[in-house]
Amino acid sequence: MSKITKIKIKNLFGISEYNGDGKSVELSGQNGVGKSSVIDAIRYALTNKSDRRYIVRNGETEGEILIETDSGLRINRKARTNQADYKSVKQNGHEVGSPETFLKDIFTPLQLSPVEFMDKTEKEQNAIILDMIQYDWSLQTIRDWFGEIPDWVSYDQNILQILNDIQSEKGDYYRNRQDVNRDIRNKKSFIEDIASEIPEGYDAKKWENENLGELYQKIERARKENENIEKAKRFVEQRDNKVRSFEADKEIKLSALDREFAAEKERLVKEKERLEARAERKRN
Repeated sequence: MSKITKIKIKNLFGISEYNGDGKSVELSGQNGVGKSSVIDAIRYALTNKSDRRYIVRNGETEGEILIETDSGLRINRKARTNQADYKSVKQNGHEVGSPETFLKDIFTPLQLSPVEFMDKTEKEQNAIILDMIQYDWSLQTIRDWFGEIPDWVSYDQNILQILNDIQSEKGDYYRNRQDVNRDIRNKKSFIEDIASEIPEGYDAKKWENENLGELYQKIERARKENENIEKAKRFVEQRDNKVRSFEADKEIKLSALDREFAAEKERLVKEKERLEARAERKRN
């Protein structure tokens, strides 16, 4: 940061003549003795602006201020009543082209008026401070950083405000990050549920080194064997059902024959008794 090494004021505002060597000084005195005139003169030198109606001291035709800094900057400005004003801005002994633009780049009016800055809102103060931070960037810089140009951001702002808007809660990155975090929580919960069902004494390292191809083949063979066993069980069950059906038919038929034989026997017995009775009658 540059420091003032010399300041000279003559016939500006209410100042007849003032010389300073850049050291910190305290301006004190009653109202009207010229304390604010020194600040106004410095502001005039750096901005070419003044809120006062008259710049040249009353009764004079020319007022001058000269400021030199330890960085090689020399500002000499003269206000004249009878001819054009004079200004000279040199850097390391060389005249600066477009001096007003040059001064605007290194000084802002608010730097010379802290009270005005304090009266602004916090949002306005933040914007002013951010604008004072210079960073050489372009849309290609944004693309290099993020791989794209985020479309929810206004790019007519300071780079720090742009970066703040990119990562804000209203941006896609924040919402995507929220979705990812939510997905992570869900997967962690899913893993914890699986972990709670793992049998006691489960040897994870053993299964990590297991040949899954061979294990799958063993499982497949066991599955086929189980299928054959189930088929055999069903075949046996079907055979047993048929045997029981045959036995039932046999029992039914045998029962029918037994009833038929009993009825025939009973008939024959009655026929025998009838014939014997008939023969007995004939003998008598």
